[in-house]
Amino acid sequence: MNRSIQIALYLLNLANLCRAQQVAVIGGGISGSFTARYLAEYDKECKIKNITIFEAGIVDRPISSTDLTDAEFQGSRVSCLQLKDGRTIELGASIGYKGFHLVLEMIHGDADIEIGEPFTTGRADKFLPDGLGIYNGQGVWSLITSSVPKLLRKFQIAGRYGMDLIRVSRASQAAQEKFAQLPELLKSNHPDTFYQSPEEIWQALGLEKVALASFDQLLDALGVGKDVSWLRSYLPYQGVLRSELLEAMNLVNYNQGNDQVNGLVGLASFAVTAGGVFSIEGGNFKILQSAIRQAKEDRLRHCGVTHGLNVVKARVTTVVKETESFLLFAGEEMVGRFDDIVLATPLQLSKINFLIQSDMDSAVLRPMPLAGLVKVNDTPPEEGHMVLPDALPEPSTRRYTPVTTTVVSNATLNAHYLALDPSSLPRSIMTTKQGKLSLHNITAITLIASDGVYKVFSAERLNSSVLKTLFGPYYVLELEKVWGGPNGGATPDYQGSGFSSHFLLYDSAVTSDEASGPGAIYYPSIMEQMSLACMEISAIGALAVTKLLARRLGLITPQIEEIRDEL
Repeated sequence: MNRSIQIALYLLNLANLCRAQQVAVIGGGISGSFTARYLAEYDKECKIKNITIFEAGIVDRPISSTDLTDAEFQGSRVSCLQLKDGRTIELGASIGYKGFHLVLEMIHGDADIEIGEPFTTGRADKFLPDGLGIYNGQGVWSLITSSVPKLLRKFQIAGRYGMDLIRVSRASQAAQEKFAQLPELLKSNHPDTFYQSPEEIWQALGLEKVALASFDQLLDALGVGKDVSWLRSYLPYQGVLRSELLEAMNLVNYNQGNDQVNGLVGLASFAVTAGGVFSIEGGNFKILQSAIRQAKEDRLRHCGVTHGLNVVKARVTTVVKETESFLLFAGEEMVGRFDDIVLATPLQLSKINFLIQSDMDSAVLRPMPLAGLVKVNDTPPEEGHMVLPDALPEPSTRRYTPVTTTVVSNATLNAHYLALDPSSLPRSIMTTKQGKLSLHNITAITLIASDGVYKVFSAERLNSSVLKTLFGPYYVLELEKVWGGPNGGATPDYQGSGFSSHFLLYDSAVTSDEASGPGAIYYPSIMEQMSLACMEISAIGALAVTKLLARRLGLITPQIEEIRDEL
């Protein structure tokens, strides 16, 4: 390229940066880091001066047992623990899936990321046993595959659950085929693909009925039995799919039963039984690093500068809307002034005060009308007094389910306590509802390394007496992660169905039917609160929101284009 043209383009980009927008992303997990990447990708004309990610937790490396963490801080669900010998253990979102199209696209865009086997520590371990067990409590096991040769395990499960397994498999496959259409739709600039809510996305895919019904209701519609039929009762080794395998998978993934999760959650939990799962070598947190690194590469390619994308370690506690911009505070310290905000963390767990200056007196702050559902007190607050909203959008009133991740080493699982011979212990144990109640509210126990490293998911903290009973007197507690603290949790409580709410949480610049200009707060986390919580859903929420914000800022414009008939 001609040198003078390069200089002209550089000066033009500098001029654009001088009058460009400032965007804050609160939360540095999958949702936040992917939002930054997608914004940088859309901003080919350098209309955004800065994209700033605020994250209070550790997302750039594994955590260690010596890290002092805030007990009430949620943090990224793709965080992992690094043991003293360098081995890594996923604490939350342990696996990816072949149907994670946007996540895999991000991974494949980075040559430094390697895909590996799930539930590993980064080191070969040829002494690990295998097999799955479903514990029903009081010494009763619904299913144990560890005593059956690998080649026969599929036949073992198929023989136990019969046609019900086929019915759910077909429904899951059909849902995955529809779901696979979504990335192409989200990347289109057709006006119909600027989705305003998760509900619009599921409607476009023909999955809205599945999202709005409980998994139990979906299973009823599929004809999946609630007990063993009279005909099957004459056959040996028969079981009930919905109360054994399906319930156990939903409990370990969401700490919720079939009547609590929606149909999408249930089908997604089941999908991984067909295989195609993976993890990232060295920790899934590397996906976050990669998204930010690729965003910086986009900034360099489009704008010729490496700055303009920052990650700030701070916990945002207050957002104040003034006339022209948003002010962000971490405690008493103002950490920035921004034109638009992407809230990439659950409202329930963020504990952020959203306030707006009074039209009559800028010194008076009142609750910000989030999604138009905030009730403003009739009596204005005293000058300078920060108040919490009387009501928030329905998504923020749904609690997150309590989950604790416990990692122990130098442990020996007490097989006799579980009514098993030590030689037949499966590597992974999941519990049914009855099993969970009888096993100290534990939903899963997994052997991570053959030298006695175990990971446990439970609905409450496990005291030393319980851990000693399960793992012997010489166990070492490596880490206890209480997700979200005493008032938080790991995943949304779905209450048996989804609901309707928009990505746009607040808008101060609506001049017509469509929003334009700065002054908006977008909320990608509503995607997981209406449907299901996993890495891909966080990525989908990020892309859907970024697309709306990009249109608002003039980075892209809707265009009539052909969408394939099968979509």
